[in-house]
Amino acid sequence: MSRGREIANAIIQGQVIGQNIKVTIPPSETGMRMTFTELPRPLSYYYQPHKYVTIPGGYKATLFDFPVPGNHVLHIHQIANNWFNDTYSDWSIDGARFEKVERWISSLNAPLTVKDRYIVAYKNVKWITFNNGKDAIISEVLIDGVVYLLDDWKNLIGKRLKLY
Repeated sequence: MSRGREIANAIIQGQVIGQNIKVTIPPSETGMRMTFTELPRPLSYYYQPHKYVTIPGGYKATLFDFPVPGNHVLHIHQIANNWFNDTYSDWSIDGARFEKVERWISSLNAPLTVKDRYIVAYKNVKWITFNNGKDAIISEVLIDGVVYLLDDWKNLIGKRLKLY
């Protein structure tokens, strides 16, 4: 058997084994005993949370466009942006406007923590900035969070809300 085939077989075997592993996080870390089918991953595993782009006067640009992987959910933990006169941003979650942002939310170096607000996306998260001014701007946004397997998320929320 060639070395390449051996490596490919080892990768496939590891993936099959990994599908059947359940991860248990001890109560000391979460306040409750949790078993995850798939270990939750930071958004940065899938997509860069900090984005920036130069937008000429009179134009718009999509800074952030994250399609949530199928059968997963994104729990948003932090948000930050910069802001300029004559600009606004549309922050949409799952295709609906979540907020028309016409202000500075928080510094990019010290993002606002929103994880206790349970802002979640099942399909996608978008941030589009409109520059209605005459001069070009460098627009920035940071949206960060954790991606969970949908069933693990439902289990986690159910335990936190004591529904089960």
